[in-house]
This record gives sequence, C-alpha cells and structure tokens, in this order.
Amino acid sequence: MLEELSECTQRLVASTGRGLDLCEADLSGLNLAGANLRRATLSRASLHNTNLRDADLSEITMVCPGMERTDLRGANLESAYVHALAAQTCNFDDANLSRLRDATGTLFHGCSMRGVQLSSAQLAGSSFYQCDLSGGRLSGANLQGCLINECLLIEASLEQALLDQLSIVKSDLSAASLEGASGQGLCLQRLTGARALRLDAAVLPRLRLDQVRGDSWTADSMHVIGADFSDVTVLGINLDNADLSNTTWRTCVLSDARLRSATLSNAKIVSCSLRGLDAEGAHAENLHIVESDLSGSAMAGLTGRCLVARDVNMQDCDLRQANLYRAMITGDPPGAMNLRGANLVNAVLVQAYVAADLRDADLTGANCAYSRFSQSDLTKAHLDGANMYQSTWVKVAMQGASVRGVRAPVFVDRCVGLAEAVAGTGDSASDEFAAYLESFRAVLANARKGST
Repeated sequence: MLEELSECTQRLVASTGRGLDLCEADLSGLNLAGANLRRATLSRASLHNTNLRDADLSEITMVCPGMERTDLRGANLESAYVHALAAQTCNFDDANLSRLRDATGTLFHGCSMRGVQLSSAQLAGSSFYQCDLSGGRLSGANLQGCLINECLLIEASLEQALLDQLSIVKSDLSAASLEGASGQGLCLQRLTGARALRLDAAVLPRLRLDQVRGDSWTADSMHVIGADFSDVTVLGINLDNADLSNTTWRTCVLSDARLRSATLSNAKIVSCSLRGLDAEGAHAENLHIVESDLSGSAMAGLTGRCLVARDVNMQDCDLRQANLYRAMITGDPPGAMNLRGANLVNAVLVQAYVAADLRDADLTGANCAYSRFSQSDLTKAHLDGANMYQSTWVKVAMQGASVRGVRAPVFVDRCVGLAEAVAGTGDSASDEFAAYLESFRAVLANARKGST
C-alpha cells in the first residue's frame, strides 16, 4: 500500500504540483511509517495514534488537524504549513520541522521533541508546555511572543533566533545556546536549570531574569540595555565587553564575575554580592551601587565618572588609575562605606565626595583636587604624593597616615593625628605643609572666638 501511495504522490506532484488531498480524512491508528505524503493536504484530518515515523511530509498543508499520541519520529516536515496545529503527547524526536512556513498559534503539549530540527521555523505566538526539546535545533527560528513553560531545553540551540517577548518559565536551559539571538523583552523566569548557558553576542534589550540559578555562563559582548535582573545567582559568569547600560540588579549573587571592558553606565546595583568581580577597564559612568558587596574586586582603569556608592563593602578593591571624577562614595555612618585596604594608586578623585572607612588604603599619587574627605577614616592610609589641592578634610582620622609630598592649600579642621603624620616625614614639602597647617589652625581659632 505504501508503494502505491508513493507512486500516486509522485504522479500528482509531477502533474499538478500538489500531493494527495486528505482533508478531513480519518487516518487514526494507521501505520504510515515511511510513507511519501509530500505536498499533501491534511487540513482537519484525524491523526490520532497514527504512525508517521520517517514519513515524507515536506511542504504539506495541515490546518487544524487532530493530533494526539501521533508518532512522527524522524519524519520530514520541512517547509510545511501547519497553522493552528495542536499536538498533544506526540513524538517528534529527530523530526525535521525546519523552515515551517506558518506555525502561528501552534500548541505543543507534552510532546517529546528530542533532537528536533526547527531551524528558521516561523513559530511566532506558539506555546510549548511540558515538552522535551533537549538537543533541539531552533537556530534562526522566529519565536516572537512564544511561551515555553515547564520544558527541557538541555543543550538546545536558539542561536540567531528572534526572541521578542519570548517567555521561558520553569524550564531547564542547561548548556543551551542563545549566541547571536536577538529580540526585546525576553523573560527567563524561575528556571529549573541554567548551567553553562551561552549568550555570547546576543542582542537582548530589556532582558528580564527573575529567580534564576546557574553557573559558568558565557555572555561575551552581549547587549542587554535596560535589562532587569532580580534574585539571580550565577557563579563564574563571563560578561567581558558586554553592554549593560541602564540595567537594574537587585538581590543578585555574581561571585567571581568577569566584566572586563563592559559598559555599566547608568546601571543600578542594589543589595547584590559581586565578590571577586573582575571589571578592569569597565565603563561605569553614573553607576549607582547601594548596600552591596564588592570586596576583593579588580577594577583597575575603571571609568566611573559621577559614580555613586553608598554603604558598599569594597574592602581590598583594586582601583588603580580608576577615573572617579565627581564620584560620591559615602556611608551612613561613614564607616558603612568600607574601602579598607583599597588600592587607589594614581586614581582620579577630582571633586569627589568621600565619607568612608579608608584605613590602610593606598592613595599614592592620586589626584584628589577639590575633593571632600570629611568624616572619613584614613588611619594608616598612604597619601604620598597625592594632589590634595583645595581638598576639604573635616573630622578625618589620620593616625599613622603617610602624607609625604602632600602640599597646601587644604581645608583642614579637627583631623586627629594629622599633625603627627606631617611632623614625622622630615622632608621640605612636609615642613611647608606643617607650617601651612599651623597658620591655618590659627586663622580658624580666631574665627571661632565668640562663636556660639
């Protein structure tokens, strides 16, 4: 029977360009494994329990068919038109559904689709519910407005796919690849697995990650302007050269993350842990960091003009040659802004406002002109050769600090330990600075006479 079916199909295609007309045909329970149904019309046909394994269904037209427990393993549906398809508990393992012409509104419920080929398929508005798409190939597919819920996408490829407004919820994306994918508003929410996810060169503005746990992600050169990350824990993520402008990070844990040369301009980081962060050469103008942990981070050469950091743990951070022009680095109280042991050698802090714990910090050669360090703790800090022109120091703790080479004028008032720090250096510049401090102290004393 299959040979006759194949011959009939070949004759029809050769003479009319179309295959068999099987509209509303009842093919339920039939064994059509390996059948040639190329360019057939199966609209509203009943295919319940039908065996179409390895069948040739390329370029078929199939509108609103009945498909439940249909076996399509290894079947070829390339370039098929399958509008409003509802496939329930069907088997599409290793099937070829690439370049589907129109699968708009299609529902795949409880289907096995391991190794399925969906490359360049038009799947806009489709829904995948409780499906196994492990190893599936969706490269270049149009998934705009799709919903993928409670599915397995382990080692699936969505490379170069269109992902506008796609939602992936309660699904496993372990070792999946979204390299080069694009689209606004992609939502990854409550993923059950996200190990070794690849997002390199993806362009996903307004990406949303919510309640995601994973590790070993790669996202080199990813562009996610305006993204929102909430309750995300990813250990060992690589975001080198990524554009993270205008992003928002809330209660995230990204230990040992790499953001070398990344862009974080106008981003907001709130209540996050970024311990061991490597952000050398990153661009972070107008970045806001609040109540977060960045201890031990490497941020040498960071461009952080107008950066705002409040109540942040930046102990032992490497900020060599960082540009922190007009930055506001404060704590409430000042000790809540932890910069103990921070390396700020040759950093730019011009017009910066700093009220922080800077004990044992190294500001050697830093440019701090017109800055304010009022209420900071600079105990045992190194300020050798720093440019403090017109800087303001009020109620600053300076016990054991090294200020060799620091020159006047500096506005100094009630700085405990400063006189001892200057007197202990013994060089000519320090002698001049000591004389300036003595005369300035006298001026302040006269100004305070009769003051209430």
